[in-house]
Amino acid sequence: MSIDFGKKEAREGYLQAKLDDLLDGINSSYGQALLDELMSRLEATINDFNKEVDELMGSLKKSSEEKEKLIEKIKAGEPPKVEGKSSDQVEETEDGEEKRDLSEWEKRLEGIS
Repeated sequence: MSIDFGKKEAREGYLQAKLDDLLDGINSSYGQALLDELMSRLEATINDFNKEVDELMGSLKKSSEEKEKLIEKIKAGEPPKVEGKSSDQVEETEDGEEKRDLSEWEKRLEGIS
Protein backbone atom coordinates (compact mmCIF):
# COMPACT_ATOMS: atom_id res chain seq x y z
CA MET A 1 0.00 0.00 0.00
CA SER A 2 1.59 3.25 -1.14
CA ILE A 3 0.55 6.45 0.61
CA ASP A 4 1.57 9.90 -0.56
CA PHE A 5 2.29 11.67 2.73
CA GLY A 6 2.92 14.88 0.81
CA LYS A 7 -0.85 15.41 0.47
CA LYS A 8 -2.99 16.43 3.43
CA GLU A 9 -5.94 14.28 2.34
CA ALA A 10 -3.76 11.17 2.08
CA ARG A 11 -2.29 11.74 5.55
CA GLU A 12 -5.72 12.29 7.09
CA GLY A 13 -7.08 9.19 5.37
CA TYR A 14 -4.17 7.10 6.61
CA LEU A 15 -4.59 8.35 10.18
CA GLN A 16 -8.34 7.87 10.01
CA ALA A 17 -7.93 4.24 8.92
CA LYS A 18 -5.35 3.49 11.62
CA LEU A 19 -7.40 5.18 14.33
CA ASP A 20 -10.55 3.35 13.24
CA ASP A 21 -8.68 0.07 13.72
CA LEU A 22 -7.55 1.13 17.20
CA LEU A 23 -10.94 2.42 18.29
CA ASP A 24 -13.03 -0.61 17.30
CA GLY A 25 -13.32 -1.72 20.93
CA ILE A 26 -14.67 1.58 22.25
CA ASN A 27 -16.34 2.80 19.10
CA SER A 28 -19.91 2.16 20.23
CA SER A 29 -19.66 4.55 23.19
CA TYR A 30 -17.03 7.19 22.40
CA GLY A 31 -15.67 6.52 18.93
CA GLN A 32 -16.67 9.51 16.82
CA ALA A 33 -16.35 12.15 19.56
CA LEU A 34 -12.97 10.78 20.58
CA LEU A 35 -11.81 10.59 17.00
CA ASP A 36 -12.94 14.16 16.28
CA GLU A 37 -11.12 15.48 19.36
CA LEU A 38 -7.99 13.50 18.52
CA MET A 39 -7.96 14.77 14.93
CA SER A 40 -8.39 18.39 16.04
CA ARG A 41 -5.54 18.02 18.53
CA LEU A 42 -3.31 16.40 15.91
CA GLU A 43 -4.02 19.24 13.49
CA ALA A 44 -3.26 21.84 16.19
CA THR A 45 -0.01 20.06 17.06
CA ILE A 46 1.06 19.89 13.42
CA ASN A 47 0.18 23.56 12.86
CA ASP A 48 2.17 24.58 15.96
CA PHE A 49 5.13 22.52 14.78
CA ASN A 50 5.01 24.05 11.30
CA LYS A 51 4.82 27.55 12.79
CA GLU A 52 7.84 26.90 15.03
CA VAL A 53 9.84 25.43 12.15
CA ASP A 54 8.99 28.45 9.96
CA GLU A 55 10.12 30.82 12.73
CA LEU A 56 13.32 28.83 13.22
CA MET A 57 14.09 28.84 9.50
CA GLY A 58 13.45 32.59 9.35
CA SER A 59 15.79 33.14 12.27
CA LEU A 60 18.48 30.96 10.68
CA LYS A 61 18.11 32.79 7.37
CA LYS A 62 18.43 36.18 9.07
CA SER A 63 21.49 35.02 11.03
CA SER A 64 23.07 33.62 7.89
CA GLU A 65 22.48 36.87 6.00
CA GLU A 66 24.04 38.89 8.84
CA LYS A 67 27.08 36.61 8.85
CA GLU A 68 27.45 36.95 5.09
CA LYS A 69 27.32 40.75 5.38
CA LEU A 70 29.94 40.68 8.12
CA ILE A 71 32.21 38.43 6.05
CA GLU A 72 31.86 40.76 3.07
CA LYS A 73 32.76 43.76 5.26
CA ILE A 74 35.80 41.94 6.59
CA LYS A 75 36.89 40.97 3.08
CA ALA A 76 36.45 44.59 1.97
CA GLY A 77 38.70 45.73 4.81
CA GLU A 78 36.01 47.58 6.74
CA PRO A 79 36.26 47.33 10.53
CA PRO A 80 33.43 45.26 11.99
CA LYS A 81 30.86 47.20 13.98
CA VAL A 82 31.17 46.72 17.74
CA GLU A 83 27.86 45.40 19.06
CA GLY A 84 25.86 48.06 20.89
CA LYS A 85 28.15 51.03 20.06
CA SER A 86 28.17 53.43 17.18
CA SER A 87 31.45 54.16 15.40
CA ASP A 88 31.91 57.45 17.28
CA GLN A 89 31.60 55.64 20.64
CA VAL A 90 34.43 53.21 19.90
CA GLU A 91 37.71 54.43 21.36
CA GLU A 92 41.06 53.80 19.73
CA THR A 93 44.22 52.86 21.60
CA GLU A 94 47.61 54.42 20.93
CA ASP A 95 48.48 51.82 18.30
CA GLY A 96 45.24 52.49 16.36
CA GLU A 97 43.32 49.40 17.49
CA GLU A 98 39.76 49.72 18.73
CA LYS A 99 39.24 49.56 22.47
CA ARG A 100 35.98 48.09 23.67
CA ASP A 101 34.39 46.79 26.82
CA LEU A 102 35.02 43.12 27.46
CA SER A 103 32.11 40.75 27.94
CA GLU A 104 31.86 38.70 31.11
CA TRP A 105 33.10 35.65 29.19
CA GLU A 106 36.13 37.53 27.87
CA LYS A 107 36.94 38.80 31.37
CA ARG A 108 36.85 35.23 32.73
CA LEU A 109 39.11 34.02 29.94
CA GLU A 110 41.63 36.78 30.67
CA GLY A 111 41.56 35.83 34.37
CA ILE A 112 42.48 32.23 33.49
CA SER A 113 45.59 33.13 31.49
